[in-house]
Amino acid sequence: MSTAIPPFIKKGALFGLVSPAGKLDARYIQQAESFLEANGFRSKRGAHPGGEYYQFAGTDEQRIEDLQSMLDDPEVEVIWCCRGGYGTVRIIEELDFSKMPENPKWLIGFSDITTFHATLQNNYNVASIHGPMPVNIKNHAGPDWQHLIDLLMGHDVVYNTPPHHLNREGTAGGQLIGGNLSLLCTLSGTKYDFDPSGKILFIEEVGEQLYHLDRMMHTLGLGGKLKNLSGLVVGQFTEMKDNLTPFGKTANEIIFEAVEHFDYPVVFDFPSGHSTLNEPLLFGAQAHMQVNSEGGMLIYI
Repeated sequence: MSTAIPPFIKKGALFGLVSPAGKLDARYIQQAESFLEANGFRSKRGAHPGGEYYQFAGTDEQRIEDLQSMLDDPEVEVIWCCRGGYGTVRIIEELDFSKMPENPKWLIGFSDITTFHATLQNNYNVASIHGPMPVNIKNHAGPDWQHLIDLLMGHDVVYNTPPHHLNREGTAGGQLIGGNLSLLCTLSGTKYDFDPSGKILFIEEVGEQLYHLDRMMHTLGLGGKLKNLSGLVVGQFTEMKDNLTPFGKTANEIIFEAVEHFDYPVVFDFPSGHSTLNEPLLFGAQAHMQVNSEGGMLIYI
């Protein structure tokens, strides 16, 4: 079944701002509204985007209410999640995405928002954008923010990365999927789990122990999630931690070891994830990747 690509937006499009996971300072929401206005778009807040319930942006019920209201509002063309953190797995079963295949709209976010990307791609065949969020607004002068607008408006975006000594050369095509590695492992074995066959998988992570990363990569391997891929895009693995007794490998080396017996292309240090530059990715779309001695390239086809 082909993936539904939401209609590309025009100036004046309405963005719905929601916080379905962790809490954040309201000033980031205000700055996001200013950013949208400066770029010719309108915005609408949910009832609780700046809410607070312990570490969450409101109770489960409040966060469900906000996101569901944006899913159901026919005027909202883009749902922009304000931050990740933790909380989406607590509410995913109570959300109704059933209108999305016939009337798809854009959903943007990353990190804990991986839960929603997995739901849209694996259960509803709808594309979404793994990209920067209002909590990252301080970096909005970067090219990633312009590329986010470009993707939403249907403009071509081509990514080129420099050479990396662990890259595996080759070409691949397939549906681009993935997100935060911890969330992908959390969803393993559930109805939100992904089928790797012929897919280009993107992964990123932040603040994990290196041995946890090794365990997660082996979890994917044991589940058959690595052997049938078309290609692998390794994003930013930032603020990784080691034990007093060193694990002995870097994050990239751990990932390389997990896939070294396969022959598909792999590109490392792709500029997406928990870093200053967080290039947006069009999950669910067909993509082409090429890796050679000059570096990597990723485009949508």
